[in-house]
Amino acid sequence: MVQEKNFKENKKLDKLVELVNKSDISSIKEVIMQLMTVINDPKSSAKDLKMLIEKDPPLSARLLKIANSAYYGFQRNISSIQEAIVGIGFNLVKELALSQKVCELFQKNGHFEGYSRTALWEHSIAVAICCKLTYMREFREPGENVYTAGLLHNIGIIVEDQFLQNKFKDILLLSIKDKCNLSFSEKDILGFDHADIGRAISDNWNFPDELSVAIGFHHAPNMVKGELKKITLTLYISDYICQRNDNGYCDAPYENQPLFTKCLKELNIKEKAMDFIVEDVQEEIQKMKKGGWFQNEK
Repeated sequence: MVQEKNFKENKKLDKLVELVNKSDISSIKEVIMQLMTVINDPKSSAKDLKMLIEKDPPLSARLLKIANSAYYGFQRNISSIQEAIVGIGFNLVKELALSQKVCELFQKNGHFEGYSRTALWEHSIAVAICCKLTYMREFREPGENVYTAGLLHNIGIIVEDQFLQNKFKDILLLSIKDKCNLSFSEKDILGFDHADIGRAISDNWNFPDELSVAIGFHHAPNMVKGELKKITLTLYISDYICQRNDNGYCDAPYENQPLFTKCLKELNIKEKAMDFIVEDVQEEIQKMKKGGWFQNEK
């Protein structure tokens, strides 16, 4: 179905995954997996979600902060997770909890050559929303895993930033010097790119296959065949269109319009439909900015 890395590259990726699993990044793994179980289980209840969130006090605090922000605009104060579930809705709180847990990856911040984790977080949220809206409107499906794929598709960039800082700076500088997308300079310097890192982590953390493959091939959707193709194509077109519209950090500024058009055709989606979707994404991102979603917490 997909082309595998060679042995030498796999060994390098294995070492990176080992570093990740010994770091604070791995602390999100268990909660994300539990949230994904609740999200994907039609039998899960508001009580299941409440108990899971309340076991994580920092997550509870951030979720309540967002619930009380201008984004939701409640007239009264939301003081508990139960109130948030009643006021915002079970499905939206599931999504909010997942996004706020993933947000922990993006909290350490630094700025270098146009890159910052805050900007990368804004881009990831925009792609997740675009993926979800595409599934809902074009396929009439809820798209829980595609939303997660949007949130996590650039986890490999976070890993480079945290564990390969000097090489990451070289990668950023090379992409500017050669006027190429980040994945090309990553392959020149590392032998693999952030999508490969993302897939290695996803596989190690036992994410569902469709999530792991979508993350691993979000810059090369044409390499994926069969039932996993739809989610990968959707992630690609969402990533592409959010980069085109300058949502946060852009790691692929040099567009591949023919591949984008081909992906739309394979999904049977009109480009005009994506224009309407991205308008709603932009509106949502502006509301989130006013609600304080992208204020860095150090």
